[in-house]
Amino acid sequence: MREEFEMLNIQMELDERGKIKATASGMLGEIATPYLKYIVDVLNNLKVIAKKDGRNVYNLYNPPQPSKAGMRSLERKLKERVFGFVFPATGNLAITMRCQCKCVHCSAARFFDPSKRELTTEELKRVIDSTLNLGANLIIFVGGEPLLRDDLYELLSYVDKNKAITSIFTNGLLLDKKTARRLKEAGLDNLYLSIDSPIPEEHNRLRGVKGLFDKAIEGALFAKEEGILIGLSTYATRERIDNGELEELMKFAQKTGFNEVTIFDCIPSGRYLRNTDYILTPDEKRKVVELQQKYHNSDHPMGVIAQAFVNSPEGAGCFGAFSQFYMTPYGDINPCDFNPISFGNVLKEPLEKIWYKMVHHPDFCYRHATCRMQTTSYRKKYIDGISDEEILPVPIERYDGRQPLPRTELKKRVDPITETIGR
Repeated sequence: MREEFEMLNIQMELDERGKIKATASGMLGEIATPYLKYIVDVLNNLKVIAKKDGRNVYNLYNPPQPSKAGMRSLERKLKERVFGFVFPATGNLAITMRCQCKCVHCSAARFFDPSKRELTTEELKRVIDSTLNLGANLIIFVGGEPLLRDDLYELLSYVDKNKAITSIFTNGLLLDKKTARRLKEAGLDNLYLSIDSPIPEEHNRLRGVKGLFDKAIEGALFAKEEGILIGLSTYATRERIDNGELEELMKFAQKTGFNEVTIFDCIPSGRYLRNTDYILTPDEKRKVVELQQKYHNSDHPMGVIAQAFVNSPEGAGCFGAFSQFYMTPYGDINPCDFNPISFGNVLKEPLEKIWYKMVHHPDFCYRHATCRMQTTSYRKKYIDGISDEEILPVPIERYDGRQPLPRTELKKRVDPITETIGR
């Protein structure tokens, strides 16, 4: 498998061991080569969780490599050098608030606003265009339940596959053979199934739907039969860590044939916005990270991604307003789906302008070392004053005139491009 990328004159291929080899030449070759080498070194040290069209899949949040969509991360990095600010890798687009479940822990519930309308198909296509224009190589359709939008298949087909892969987060209730086939035909690359417990009755209770667990697992396997990569999404509570239920879910996912599991932290948001006692302690997060490493080091291909690691100072820090954004079904743009602060609405101004505004705000213009929604100083300024009756999100303008937060910035790392052209 060999790919060539004309803009930077990059040649990329897999060698006989399945490792990536890449070279860059031409006018931008000298600039691109150090970062290209950095990308290749990182990728070649990652676990390959699947193969797709002969390419390596390292996780479900990034395109397979080598591919044109995969190399957009290099393009973004060069744009950051030119423009002096970051661009998103991921657009999380909520396309409906409708859902068949009544999850006690729903993070999106307080975004429901009966006075607003959801974006139309054409409006969503314009958002997709803007998201790709900003440089994203992953578009995730979320909800509510995205499968309740009849135009989901049209939206999936609309995404340029040379620029980005597509994913959905689903409760799985509508996943049957016919739906799985339609999703594959529309170009869906992967899906994440939300599972709260390996105990079917407990999962069904938390989601308020009888028989959901078995139906969802069956649907995910239908999707896998169609060639769609499948992930399982869950969250860590101290009870599940201590009683072993979290690891039981990992074992279940591995046995069932999931390609990846994402373990989110228990983040106080949505219906649980005030429940800061659910935030894991450093020791509890350490146990989750150890669980991630156990499965990463396993010979089994299934990958595990733990928020406790990736959003930590040892990982990549907070993704919100740095490498991703979240859009409500009404067009409000937030740093992430857990963070109820809005920087604007795409029906009133272009997404590109809203992104620029967000990444130039004094509290969002740097990579925060940890998840903001789990940080005391951030919650004191932005969250504690939100009333229980308010419909979210809250406009950033409410906080005008307040002192910027003290920075808990991620330790700066060596940027191979800066090291080359910044001398």
